[in-house]
Amino acid sequence: MTPPVDQRRWLSELQKLIANRLDESSLAGRSLTAILGDAPSTYAKSPRLWNAAFEGLKLPARYLPLDIPPGKLPGVVRLLRENPSFLGGSVTVPYKIEILKLLDEVDPLASKIGAVNTLFRTEQGGLVGTNTDGLGGVQGIVSPLHSGETPLLASLRGLQVVLMGCGGAAQALAFFLAQEIGKEGAITVSNRNLNRASELCERINASGLTKATAMGENRLRPPLLSADLILNATTKGQAGWRRVGEGWTSLEPYSAVSPAEPSVISGEVTDEGERRRLWLERSRGDIERNQKESAELLAQVPVRTACCDIIYAPLETVFLRHARMSGHPTLNGKAMNILQAAEAFCRYTCKGLLQKEGFEGPKILQRVSQIMEEVW
Repeated sequence: MTPPVDQRRWLSELQKLIANRLDESSLAGRSLTAILGDAPSTYAKSPRLWNAAFEGLKLPARYLPLDIPPGKLPGVVRLLRENPSFLGGSVTVPYKIEILKLLDEVDPLASKIGAVNTLFRTEQGGLVGTNTDGLGGVQGIVSPLHSGETPLLASLRGLQVVLMGCGGAAQALAFFLAQEIGKEGAITVSNRNLNRASELCERINASGLTKATAMGENRLRPPLLSADLILNATTKGQAGWRRVGEGWTSLEPYSAVSPAEPSVISGEVTDEGERRRLWLERSRGDIERNQKESAELLAQVPVRTACCDIIYAPLETVFLRHARMSGHPTLNGKAMNILQAAEAFCRYTCKGLLQKEGFEGPKILQRVSQIMEEVW
């Protein structure tokens, strides 16, 4: 078992490694859970969802966003492992793959996918990684949150799917999609780095689930024109700043179906207004090119083609706006976000805590999903 720690000292050490401020007073006497990413405090819905579930079920726990700068992830994971009050939590961009080598164990599902989005603690004190992204994503497409609503697609079996992205969420989605598509269909994986797309496709093809083909993001037109489902799992379109080396950039004004080359503003520019002004001034031409290509391309894609984006901030990305305005059925990342979070909460991170407090059985997953949707 992990020995007890001095909570105040532990929080002080954690604070040195992260970029956002923690509210120490809200953590006293509670178990801890968290989301690990580059800047989840600025966009992630998870803190609101998890904390609402804790409050709704009257569980003594709290969920924290941890904004982790480059190079600090190993230190953060070490500190989390040392504190027995830490039950686990979530992993988001850009650490879903990097964290694999820092954990005590990675379950077979996450190992197969090659990425982790969920953490939980064993009785022996080790940290284990698993993945609920793929399950949440597929369920969101074929099973709407509310009974009676029409799903984006009734089934994925035999479809031609274009998946944009090769990050942790994309890899999880790829394997779950492949399983649902089956050998009657096929999946095209597009990525800026073609080698990464090829590696992912090799693993999908080796699984025997479906046929996968890699494609550079500048050659998307042919597969898009014959696709039944276009799914964005890149960060193009996501709100907020993204760190690039020592600088900052944004991908929010970009569509996923066209390449993006935004300007990077030096980290020395600390004034938010000036940073935004400089970034837009230097990126405007590339944004206009990207959006023009996107609108023209999606207008050529058959209107029957469904378009889905795992991004939920904003609720409608540039990709989805262009898709909706050109007649396509669309779906944002809200359902996936809620479903994967409820799955992680009930079946992994908080399973022991729920059992201790008398919450067991399949109905608790439904209850947690409902609470999370209410506050989303």
